[in-house]
Amino acid sequence: MSNDSTCHEELRLQGVSICPGIGIGRVRRVDLDIPIPLDEVDSSKVAAEQDRYARAVETAWRDLPKHVATVHGEPLREETAIIGIHRAMLADESFHDNVRTRIAAEGRRAEFCLFQEATALVTAFDGVRDPYFKARGEDVRDMAYNLLAVLSGGKTDVHRPIATDDVLLSRYLHSSNVIMAHRGGAQGFASASKALASHAAILLKGFSIASVGDVAGLLDAAREGDGIIVDGTHGFVIIRPSSRTVQEYQARQRAAQTAPLVGKVMDCITADGTRITLRANIEHPDQVDLMLAHGLDGIGLFRTEFMIPPEGNIPSEDEQVTIYRRVLDRAAGRLITFRTFDIGADKTTGLSLGGAGSNPALGVRGIRRHLINERAELRTQLRAILRAASGHQVGILIPMVTTKNEITRTKRVLAEVGDELRARGSRPPENVGLGAMIEIPAAAISVQDILAEVDFISLGTNDLLQYFMAADRDNEQVVHYNDPTAPAFLWLLRHVINQAAAIGREADVTVCGEIASDPQMLRHLLKLGYRSCSIASVAATTVRDVCAQTRVQ
Repeated sequence: MSNDSTCHEELRLQGVSICPGIGIGRVRRVDLDIPIPLDEVDSSKVAAEQDRYARAVETAWRDLPKHVATVHGEPLREETAIIGIHRAMLADESFHDNVRTRIAAEGRRAEFCLFQEATALVTAFDGVRDPYFKARGEDVRDMAYNLLAVLSGGKTDVHRPIATDDVLLSRYLHSSNVIMAHRGGAQGFASASKALASHAAILLKGFSIASVGDVAGLLDAAREGDGIIVDGTHGFVIIRPSSRTVQEYQARQRAAQTAPLVGKVMDCITADGTRITLRANIEHPDQVDLMLAHGLDGIGLFRTEFMIPPEGNIPSEDEQVTIYRRVLDRAAGRLITFRTFDIGADKTTGLSLGGAGSNPALGVRGIRRHLINERAELRTQLRAILRAASGHQVGILIPMVTTKNEITRTKRVLAEVGDELRARGSRPPENVGLGAMIEIPAAAISVQDILAEVDFISLGTNDLLQYFMAADRDNEQVVHYNDPTAPAFLWLLRHVINQAAAIGREADVTVCGEIASDPQMLRHLLKLGYRSCSIASVAATTVRDVCAQTRVQ
């Protein structure tokens, strides 16, 4: 903020749309900026300062269940896992010894020394590629802020739960913050982050949270409690909006909220009459309602790994059956495609630890993890899907396929699981389709070999692009390399659909990455010959409008 004469003026900051919609509320910063005292401690008071820190640790331990329930709002199973991790960290005497040593050696307050020690540890975790350890960095940060809140004597609202009139602001796009926004019913989300293809951005779309990213100057301009409007449709943020602006956006909100739910499948047709199939990408059973409301023809991708809490704890077979049946029963008879657990690399979960290696993105993830280390887990999931599938249209999608051998082995497991169910007296459905996720360049190039083994393929263009360009889509320093309009990547997309068409299988190809809802890329896809897309439900209107304006013949 420059000065008091301008701090109350309406300010519009341009960003990039993540999820269309309008969010009106109050600024809630979630980066937890707690003031750190910089004053020195007299040598005669060092022992008292160390004792103050020890009492804060005891208080944090005692109040931990309340902290986790309030801040994280997790269901019981996830809450228990988080409490276990935080207790393990709070019981780490080596960490606390380091803090106490800093207090004595540097003659500083406990808050300052805790912050320094935690920052060093978080930096070390952030430097490790494995997402499990990166997640531990987030846990250390959370523990440190919990302790800082105790040390500050409660002079912070760090523990205040998300309110329904909050609009969350963050320097980063973290999935944990998005889930917090969803569970708290926040009105919107705005971030300075440029990682617009991250999983957090995908979650924002899936939960239909009005959101904008890449907002320069956002955190300098917005203060806690300021009025704010997130215009996710046009990609900008309005800080301290005037009453007239608020009334204008409230009217827009009311118009959108009173629009009737569609329910039935809406046609998507190009300017020259070509029909395009539109399905939804979802991460949570509740998102089925969004699919129906936007008139989409089923679910092209249900990312089942989002059922798993960060620390693992794969749902049991019966729990999975309950979840899958819930999705299928609400889907009004439309096709649902379940992707088997895609764990590893950027999928942050303790389950990825075992096969991480020095480069997790190129290691044991997706179907590799199941076939190499966790075949029992795959059998359980396939059995649960088959049990739930009776009487429904169902597809099973295998993630991170590289060779047709992986499909052959998966088909063998699927057949064995079917035999097990029949031996129990069950009758597994015969019409479950098997598909392969094409997100590895090798699979894209040999797509005819892959198609010969499956009923359909889905192009996971988010990962396909990052692997093809060798640029991590969550790394803001190299994310600009991931340009889907790059001639080489367009060649790869053309190769896939042409190879499928050469064997009469182009109708079995779906694009399910974010480029399918990008207007510029969608036009490219249509002209290349793609006729099926799976998208975030909230992008349906945009996609239909672009198709209606595009000639493909």
